[in-house]
Amino acid sequence: MNDKGVTVTPKFSVIIPAYNAEKFIHIAIQSVREQTIDDWELIIVENGSTDNTTAVCENFLNDKRIKLFHSEKGVSSARNKGISVALGTWIVFLDADDQLLNDALRRYMEIDKEYAPDLMIGEYEDKTVDYTYEKKIYQGSNLNDFLRISLENPTQKCNTKAVAFKNSMIQQGIFFENQIRYAEDSVFFLEVLKQSKKVVTVFAPVYRVIYYSQSAVRSGNRKLDKEYLPAINRIRTILDISDPFIKNEWYIFILNQLLVILVNDTFSRKETIFAQIKDARELMEISEYKNAIVNADISKIQRMKKIVFRMMKMHFMPGILFAVRIRQKQNKKKENNFYV
Repeated sequence: MNDKGVTVTPKFSVIIPAYNAEKFIHIAIQSVREQTIDDWELIIVENGSTDNTTAVCENFLNDKRIKLFHSEKGVSSARNKGISVALGTWIVFLDADDQLLNDALRRYMEIDKEYAPDLMIGEYEDKTVDYTYEKKIYQGSNLNDFLRISLENPTQKCNTKAVAFKNSMIQQGIFFENQIRYAEDSVFFLEVLKQSKKVVTVFAPVYRVIYYSQSAVRSGNRKLDKEYLPAINRIRTILDISDPFIKNEWYIFILNQLLVILVNDTFSRKETIFAQIKDARELMEISEYKNAIVNADISKIQRMKKIVFRMMKMHFMPGILFAVRIRQKQNKKKENNFYV
């Protein structure tokens, strides 16, 4: 270990994909530097920025734990580059506009030491929540319980935030698929989960999500009707949907993606309400979404989503629009929290 705490094989490799992040990446970097343990490396992968992202990152390179690489444009390319050079036992992904809480890596280290899992998952910071710091172990037959939790809550439980991935497992051929532009992190997460024998979750905050309105997924500038279909169909090949339980959870996952599109795109477009409703009806007729609407058993899911999904089944557009508007208003008020 040198004077900066860097080791030849660090416990954690934190990977930040950086694209046009000059205004906020220094905060993400500093959140890693302020970790309560030193056994980490930070890999920043700049990917085609047109602003001063590279220059901002270069200001931190006197810390030998921090490394800067470049890749082709795209978050998947950047993450794959980071994976290819990562030396750590565990890989943690951090978006350039988010932050790790300062004891995140220590919490992961303690879980690893006590349980030796294949996958470790914490929580997003939410100041309205009373965290219990309870740990849960999923292995053997109850791994399906965690799969259900993940697929029913994909924006919070089926992505790469607040997760530590075992590097040796990823190196067996798991990577981000460049042709999948939306929900690519869900695909990656499920690929790893499929190979995992033991998963440990901790009900403690480890990750701070910062909302920026210019996010491509949230801006309403790009029609997302078919953008999620590559991920949806790829996940079908990952899961064993011959199992009726898993097939139904896949349908629930699709309905959640449909809700994301309705909130962040269809009902955010600069169109009249009538045009938005027409677009929503057409969206719900796309075969993947239509099949999920018709076939999903929603009897056991969380109450508020059950109401929205039931209105989807009824094609009750005024009710769907009302629910979406409530969600949009909630999202606008959020700080330090996830978007959907």
